[in-house]
Amino acid sequence: MSDTASPARPGAGPWPMITLIVIVLAAIAVGWTYFALAGRQPQLPGQPFWTGRKSADWDGNIRFEQTGFSQMNVQLVLGSTLHFTNPTHQPLDLDIVTWQGQKAATLKIPAGGSADWKPAQDGIYEYYDAQTTQFGTFHVPGSGSAKVQQVVAAKGAPHFPAPAYGVVAVTDAAGGGVPLSAKPEMTVPGGTMTYVPFVLVVKAGQTIHLTDNDGMDHSFYPGNYPVMFDDHGQIRFYHDAFRGFTMHKNGGKAEFTFYRPGLHHILCTIHSYPWRHTYRSHHFYGGYPYVMDALVLVEPAA
Repeated sequence: MSDTASPARPGAGPWPMITLIVIVLAAIAVGWTYFALAGRQPQLPGQPFWTGRKSADWDGNIRFEQTGFSQMNVQLVLGSTLHFTNPTHQPLDLDIVTWQGQKAATLKIPAGGSADWKPAQDGIYEYYDAQTTQFGTFHVPGSGSAKVQQVVAAKGAPHFPAPAYGVVAVTDAAGGGVPLSAKPEMTVPGGTMTYVPFVLVVKAGQTIHLTDNDGMDHSFYPGNYPVMFDDHGQIRFYHDAFRGFTMHKNGGKAEFTFYRPGLHHILCTIHSYPWRHTYRSHHFYGGYPYVMDALVLVEPAA
């Protein structure tokens, strides 16, 4: 057996190696693209949803932006103070209520001014511009005996049906202290275009049961983001904020589990969309007054 080099074959040379390298690089690119896009795909019911990031550029102030507020989701430790600023040229009447509607505070903030609010007890609150937004138990025609308790844009408001509001969860230092909901269940009643209850408090790892009793499909999309969109109806992904699924009409059921504690805003992206620091109902549903949103506060499991 000769140990001399074999004669070169026609077409032999560096090209097979280059072709192999190109194939490997293409495979890596395809794989990277797949995993990048997979992070934006709707999450399957029952799978864990990881969230809980905080806005890195938040300076602690909540600025009124006329159509809404610079921060819609805030988690505050009891004993801390929330700072509101009004950089507009109009005075701001700011109402703060519990999520059931009990008045907690009223702040009158002059144009260019600011005001502080220190919660007296833990819980979940909503703050809103009282000139354009209101809170009340409202009976929706055609919904039977169902009533809704949440904020809604006032009829005749300049940006109707977009309410100017935000939410704050006041917890202990560990992220708990707010009483848990009696049942980890959320439904969509027929004819209301809302989630019931508006607020759900669960432990991390606890399964949430969802039922769509409406005659239309609705989506369940969680996020812990500040609403900073100005997209005129075109939903843009805010990091990995939008991960959810669609619930089917007429009794469709689903399950969902949060594993990281925090305050999560739920939005039905079929019937509402982010718009100028707030949410707004799609006009092609008749300017329906309620933004189809809800809140889930996830407390530590331990």
